[in-house]
Parts: sequence; structure tokens; C-alpha cells
Amino acid sequence: MGINRVFRDVYRIGMGYVSAYLIAQAEVAVIDTGLPKHREIILRAVSEAGRKPDEVKHILLTHHHADHTGSLAELMGATSGKAYIHPLDAAIVRGEKPAPGPNREILAGRILGPLMARITPKLQPIADLQETNDGDEVPAAGGMKAIHTPGHTAGHLSFLWPQNGGVLFAGDAVSNVFRGPRPPVGALGGMFTEDMVQAKESFRKLAELEFEVACFGHGGPIKGKAHAAFRREVEKLASLGR
Repeated sequence: MGINRVFRDVYRIGMGYVSAYLIAQAEVAVIDTGLPKHREIILRAVSEAGRKPDEVKHILLTHHHADHTGSLAELMGATSGKAYIHPLDAAIVRGEKPAPGPNREILAGRILGPLMARITPKLQPIADLQETNDGDEVPAAGGMKAIHTPGHTAGHLSFLWPQNGGVLFAGDAVSNVFRGPRPPVGALGGMFTEDMVQAKESFRKLAELEFEVACFGHGGPIKGKAHAAFRREVEKLASLGR
């Protein structure tokens, strides 16, 4: 997918099936770092935005999964960025506790779980993390509100940037693949979701917010009254009793 400009100072950095994001303002912020060994595409996005690596000051992590923190160590080594993450996921990124495996409560997790456990890359532990809780304002891009959206992981964070009518960086609390914004509880997303009930609650929590644009770890951005698309899906799920 490469590097695409979402609007103004916001860039989507595509790494196959997953995306990271960059905000190029006075201090550059990166949201998630994608897969391992993808530092260079992030630095290329920095360059395309007319900035330099030492201008990257903030690295916001939505959760601990390796396709979102894979290039964290490399990026921190190449920039001045501080990494922000919820305490519950920080312990995993620091190497203090193991990551939970695929959810064995669903069929895909039971069948593919052993394979996924073998092929998931082992990442370098990162000790220097800024623990970030629900409601905290991260000093990135003029201020970014952290929203605890557990379910996919216990410490999953989404980030709401109040500029431009509101821009939500939903991470994996919501996906936008094929059928619009949905909580990560399907056959594949659900395999990597720790708590299905919490994931649906977090989706409803985000739908109550106001934001014009939504950006996702998986799937393309929604531009223009993005919150309305979330609310329509909440109503649809409610009508189906889900």
C-alpha cells in the first residue's frame, strides 16, 4: 500500500495488511510502528512529509501485538521519540509477562492457535515506556486524548485528536475491512481478541464520541462524519441482538 496522505498533515503508512500513521506537525508523532523490519518505510514517510527523523518526538502505541509494535525498537533507536502505551500492555512490551495467545474460545483460535504461536515474531523488550491511562492527554500534535478501549487486548488504547473536527486513531478496537467499521470479533479478528464482550463495549464507547475522520490498523480511513458510520453499526448489532 505504501504511503498515502489522509489529509493535510496526516499520513497512512501501509505495511501489507496493517497500517501505521504519522502526524507531521511542530513535533512529529507516529501512531503504531507496524510489523518488524519496517522502520525504513516509516522514516520514508517522515521524509515525504518534509521532516527529519530527530523531529519524531512521540510514538503512540495502541496495543502490544507484534504487527503494531514490531518496529518500535528500531524506530526509537533512529529518532527522539518517546513511546506511550497503557500499563496493562506495557508489561508485555517490556518483557515482564508473556503475551496471551490466540483466543481458544473460537474455532479459528483453536485450529490456528498453535501455528500462530510458532510464527509470531519475538520482539526486543522495551523498558523505556510512558504509561498512559484512560483520559490522559498525550503531548503529541498539540494534544491527543487516550481512550482505554479494552477487548482486543486488555490495555488497548485508541487516540482522539481534536483537530480537523476530530480524528480517531482506533488501532484494532475497530476494523474497517470490507463491510464498514466493526468490532474485532469475527473469525479472524476474534482469534486475536482477548475478550469479546469488552471489545463490543469499547466499540460502543467510541461510537458515542464525535469525530469526522477515523483511521484503523486494518482497513482504510473513513473521511467525513465517521462517527455516524460507527453509530449505524452499533444500531445494526443491537437489532441483531449482538
